[in-house]
Amino acid sequence: MDKEILDIISIDFKTEQKNSVVKELSSINLNHVMAESEYNLKNTRMSILYLAKGELSEVEELTKRAKIDFRDVIMWATQEKNLKNI
Repeated sequence: MDKEILDIISIDFKTEQKNSVVKELSSINLNHVMAESEYNLKNTRMSILYLAKGELSEVEELTKRAKIDFRDVIMWATQEKNLKNI
């Protein structure tokens, strides 16, 4: 798992939740993203963490959604970031 992702998990989640978050995010693999791209995989995981806001249940739900279509999760995170900048 990428150090930047692990750092966010360390900050956003309770100690007892960290392993579960890593396990959930690790369940998304290159087969779930377009072109089996490491960039798309990291972007998907980062988007999940951004949207989850420290809630394990959100990580679980967003991970399920990302496995269906990872682009949805990235789009939602992008939209939320854009709304904050208005």
